[in-house]
Amino acid sequence: MTEPRRTDPTTMTREEMRAFNTAMVDRIRAAEPQPYAEECYVLRVVHVCGRHSGQLRTFPIAVTQLDCRRYLCAPHRGRDWVRNLLAAGNCRVERDPVPDHRAVLVDGDEAAPVVAAYLRKLDRPTNQWPFRPDAPVSEIRQHTDQLAIFRLEPEAD
Repeated sequence: MTEPRRTDPTTMTREEMRAFNTAMVDRIRAAEPQPYAEECYVLRVVHVCGRHSGQLRTFPIAVTQLDCRRYLCAPHRGRDWVRNLLAAGNCRVERDPVPDHRAVLVDGDEAAPVVAAYLRKLDRPTNQWPFRPDAPVSEIRQHTDQLAIFRLEPEAD
């Protein structure tokens, strides 16, 4: 009997997470890019330099737009992509008009509404965040020093 496929990243093995990310990257690349919209997220493929290897790392992620700014969100700062982005300070977002971005870690009043907007649009339940998905911005704000919210600032050529 085959074990059911896990879809919760917190329960996946490293190999399962790599396979899941590879499948998501392929799916995102095969589809037409979604247009950005306020208080919504779109799926993109992001590249960042590995903090130890220096090799380019690729991962699928939701990019959330709020107040005409774009953000990447993670429920904690221990994820590999977060640690790589913290070390590198910049990334490349495939299919963006200006693909190269500086990634600025934000918290408090800037981060909390971004997380709230992202979670409102999430089409599945999640228990990965240190608060309920429908938590008010005031509650989310209390946790932003534990989260990883990056504002993407386009870099000029």
